[in-house]
Amino acid sequence: MHIKRLEIKNWLGIKELQFNPGKINMISGDSGSGKSSVLESLEKLFTNKNRRTEVVRHGDSEAELFVELDDQLEVSRKIRTEKSDYLKVKHDSKAVSSTESFLKKLVNGEIFRPVEFVKKTPDEQAKIILNMLDIPWTTENIIEWFGEVPEADYQLHILQFLKQIENGYYSERESINRELNLLKANIEGIKRDLPTNYDGEEWRGVNLQSLYKQLSDAEESNKRLQDAQNLVEGLAIRIDDIKRRADNAGEEKRLDYNRQRDTLTTAINRLDENVRREQTSIDDANRRMLESASHLDSELEQAIERLKLQYQAKKQTAREEIQLASEQSRVFISEYKEQIAEKKSTLSSLDEHERKDLEKISDHKDTLIAAENAKTGNAQNAIDTLSVIDTETLKEAANNASEMKEYLREWERMNDIIREKITPKEERSVELTMKIKTARELPQALLKTASLPIDGLEVDDKGRIRINGTLIDGLSEGEAITFAFKLAKAQAGELKVICVDGWQNLGEDMQNSIIEEASQDDLQYFITETVPGKEFDIHVEG
Repeated sequence: MHIKRLEIKNWLGIKELQFNPGKINMISGDSGSGKSSVLESLEKLFTNKNRRTEVVRHGDSEAELFVELDDQLEVSRKIRTEKSDYLKVKHDSKAVSSTESFLKKLVNGEIFRPVEFVKKTPDEQAKIILNMLDIPWTTENIIEWFGEVPEADYQLHILQFLKQIENGYYSERESINRELNLLKANIEGIKRDLPTNYDGEEWRGVNLQSLYKQLSDAEESNKRLQDAQNLVEGLAIRIDDIKRRADNAGEEKRLDYNRQRDTLTTAINRLDENVRREQTSIDDANRRMLESASHLDSELEQAIERLKLQYQAKKQTAREEIQLASEQSRVFISEYKEQIAEKKSTLSSLDEHERKDLEKISDHKDTLIAAENAKTGNAQNAIDTLSVIDTETLKEAANNASEMKEYLREWERMNDIIREKITPKEERSVELTMKIKTARELPQALLKTASLPIDGLEVDDKGRIRINGTLIDGLSEGEAITFAFKLAKAQAGELKVICVDGWQNLGEDMQNSIIEEASQDDLQYFITETVPGKEFDIHVEG
C-alpha cells in the first residue's frame, strides 16, 4: 500500500502543496524551505504526532492535510488553533470507525526514519527494536513465573522488564547476603564468648536459688560448729582477757583519779599563790603611794607654779588607780577563795567516786565471766549435735551453675538471631536465587516464541541488542545505516513508507546502495536533502 496523493495547506513552512508521490520522492531545497514539513505531515496524518508545538503556519488559524492511498483510502485532518482538530477517514466512500487506531496500524505505530534511528542512543535503539518483538505477556504470567508481582516498570518491553526484575532480585539478594554475613559474624562472635559445647537447655532449668540456699545452710551450720568450738576452746583465754581488761580498767580509773587529784592540788596551789600575790600588792599599797607622792612632790617642786594643780590631780588619779587596783585584788581574793573551797570539796569526794567506779568494774567483770560460761555450755551442745559439711563441692557447683547461667542470655540471643533473622533470610536468599535463575532463563525461552524482524538480530542474556554478535553501538557508521534501513523495512506496516531525512549527510556509496535497493523493494521513499541556495523542489521517480 502506497501514497497516491498528498495535499498540504498552511502546515509549518508550507503554504500549499499538492503532488502525487511516486516510489522515490526526493524533496530538496535550502534549510527552512519546508522539506521536513512534508515528512512531519505524513507523521501527523497517520500517527497524530507533532514534533513541534506550533504546527499551523504563522498568520493562519487552520492547517489542512489530506492523503489518498492507492487502495482508495482517504485521510483528511484539520488542525485548528481556536477549535478542536478534525479527522475523517474514508475507504471506498465509507467512513472508517476507530480512526486513530486504524491509521496507526497502517504504519505499525509510527513511520520509521532510519537515519534518525542511527542518531539515537543505544538504549533508545534497543527500546525501538524490542518493541518490534511481539512477545505477548500478562501480569498473570509474571505471577506464574515468580509467584508474586515484583516492583518494576511495567511499561518496558518484556525482555527489559525481566532484566529489571533480575537486577532487583539480585540487588535484594546481595543486600540479604551482606546482612547474613554480618549476622553470621555476630553469631560466631557470640559462640567465641560461650564455653565450648555450651547447651543453654541444660542450664535453663537449674535453680540457682536452691543451690545457693544449700550452700548457705551448710556454711551457716559449719559456722555455728566452728563458733561453738572456738567458744569452748577459748573460754579460759576469754576469762583471762576479761580479768586483764577489768584490771586495766581499774588501773586506768585509779590513774584518772590521781590525775584529777594532781590537777586539783596544782590548781589550789596556783590559787593560793594568786591570793598571796594579790595580798602583797595590797600590803605594799601604802608604801607605793608614799613613794609616788614623794616622787610627784619632787616633780612639783621643780615645775612651775602653773603646773601645781595638774600634779595635784595626777596624785589624786594615782591614789584612785591604786585604790581601785586594791579593790580588784580583794575581789580576786574572794573569788579565788571560793574556787579553793569548791575544789577542796571536789577533792574530798574523789575517794568515794573512785570506790564506786572500781566496784562497777568488778561487778561487770563477774557478769561477763558468767555469760562466757553460759555460752560455752550452749557451744558444747552444738559441738555434740553438729558435724562439718563439705561446702567446697556445694560452692563449686553453685558458682559453676551461676557462671553458666550468665551465658544463657547470650545463648538465647544467638538462637533468636538464627531462628528469627538468619533462617528467614537464608530461605529468602535461596528463593531469590531461583527467581534470578528464572529471570535469566526466561528471555531465551521467550525469544524462541518471537520472530526477529531481520536476520542476524539477537537479544543477549543481558537484554542488549546485537547484530551478528556485535552490539549496536559497536557497528560502524555504514553498518549502522544498513542495519537501520533493514529495520525500517521490517518495521513497515501495510503502508510501505520510509522517510529519510538528511540525505546529504550520507556518503555517495551509501546513497547509491539505498537507491539500488529501493528500486528492487516494494516500499515508497520520501527523502529530504538540504541543498544550500536551492528553492523547495520535489523530484518524483517511479
